[in-house]
Amino acid sequence: MMCRLVIIFALVLTVWGCADEVVLPEAQPLKASAEALSTLYKIDKGPYQVVSSTDLILAVTADSELQLSVFYPAADDEKFPLLLFSHGNWSDKDQYDAVINHWVSHGYVVIAPNHLDCCSAMHGIINSIRYGQFGLIEERMRDFALLLDNLDRVEQLVAGLSGKIDHHRIAATGHSFGAFSAQQFGGAGTFNPDTEQFVYFRDARIKAIVAISPPGPMFDVINDKSWQQMDQPMLLTTGTWDSNARFWPDWRLHKMSFDTATPGVNYALITQGADHYLGNLICRLDREQVAQHDALKMLNVTTIAFLDAYVKELPAAKEFIVSDSLAVVSDGFSVIERR
Repeated sequence: MMCRLVIIFALVLTVWGCADEVVLPEAQPLKASAEALSTLYKIDKGPYQVVSSTDLILAVTADSELQLSVFYPAADDEKFPLLLFSHGNWSDKDQYDAVINHWVSHGYVVIAPNHLDCCSAMHGIINSIRYGQFGLIEERMRDFALLLDNLDRVEQLVAGLSGKIDHHRIAATGHSFGAFSAQQFGGAGTFNPDTEQFVYFRDARIKAIVAISPPGPMFDVINDKSWQQMDQPMLLTTGTWDSNARFWPDWRLHKMSFDTATPGVNYALITQGADHYLGNLICRLDREQVAQHDALKMLNVTTIAFLDAYVKELPAAKEFIVSDSLAVVSDGFSVIERR
């Protein structure tokens, strides 16, 4: 128990450590004009009004339940692809509206659960002690398996949602620790230190992965071999200020999954001066930092283009995501690498 406590308190320092302790590189601002930016793929809010239900409870067993938020487009007689969203460690399902609302406005349903490590440092620490890091990862996968197996039940929980989810077009998305949860659907492996074996949670129902600032190596359970069998289409996003002195001092460590996954359908969005929370726009909305609205625009443009390309299979989206249009229009503020 003492060893585990030491590990947990190291996690406290790691996850909430201040990036200010890293000497950040110079970052150029976004200089593009509003007219030039308007040419980017779906940079503006989409045509659909966003409807949200944030206090849903899905009964799991007689003594356990899953807290959900569901976001969907206001439209009659249409089916929309589904995005599962996994929050970051100690964050929660309702800290990502700046990204989720953009996706929904362009025609996606999003289901976001609270995981066992959610909602506060204290709650996360207690459950980390109880389950361990590998156990928390397993619980996150159980959450998503439960959702995938009970989509009809979720639809019944929300007035107006019934019949709107296309069960054959599903992607996994997430931020930080939740980005790794999303990657596991595409073949990323978790190392179990007890058995010294990798464990995989691949699910054929997931067609694509959006990983917003995923971790690099993390304790014993995530290491440089975790992504070698990952072969589903993936978009990773990070920025040149996405660093943490205690664990990921170089922002490029967040890019390790892109660099080591099976090549062919991997994309990485890299934005100048973007940090782990886009200032205070995602995950930690109470953070006393400058909001990085330009970085958010680049993230929204690129994620919706990737999703449209690999979930909706729209040719214009695929053309954008494989081109250098973003780098040209933003004058290098954001670039999309392909591998």
